[in-house]
Amino acid sequence: MSRTVLVLNADYTPLRVVPWQRAIGMLLDDKASMVESYAGRMVRSTSQSLPHPAVVALHRYSRFRNRVRFNRANVLARDGYTCLYCGTKPRRPSGHPDLRQLTIDHVVPRAHADDRGQILVSGERRPVTCWENVASACGACNGTKADRTPEQARMRLRRPPRVPTALDVLWMALFSVSIPDEWRDFLPEGSPWRNYWTAELDA
Repeated sequence: MSRTVLVLNADYTPLRVVPWQRAIGMLLDDKASMVESYAGRMVRSTSQSLPHPAVVALHRYSRFRNRVRFNRANVLARDGYTCLYCGTKPRRPSGHPDLRQLTIDHVVPRAHADDRGQILVSGERRPVTCWENVASACGACNGTKADRTPEQARMRLRRPPRVPTALDVLWMALFSVSIPDEWRDFLPEGSPWRNYWTAELDA
């Protein structure tokens, strides 16, 4: 049994994705209510049996407090497993992202950092390796850009890198799982992940 559970805030906006065991704990501790269950699936213990939760909603509104760990996997997820220069979206035959085809590029290269390894970001000195200065890039674009800025390489970023927002964190979590039918009514209309695994891939 490995299905994950979509957690809604008290206002029924999507909040996070959690393992089913954590969702069961939230239900038993009366911190959340069952909204949708997976049809035909039950969670059983020696003393009771519950429908397998698919979507639960918190009883009390929760403000977003999560910090996203700054690592390669989360940078690629933030950028939608897409090269931010050419827009390539490498995929495996299964349709899942092919992480082997993507690299992490320093928008302002390390060679341009000062003696303390910092660069100027929005008027502030920041480490050269930070959320605002790294972007997903395919191997070809990363090789073409090399130790140059996008302007020097005559390349354009499709969107500026940024620190992930609360919505980005949910999006990143959803990219890592197959979206069950039971979740779809609770995901925002027009969101890039609503039909992620069932939409046709770009040519």
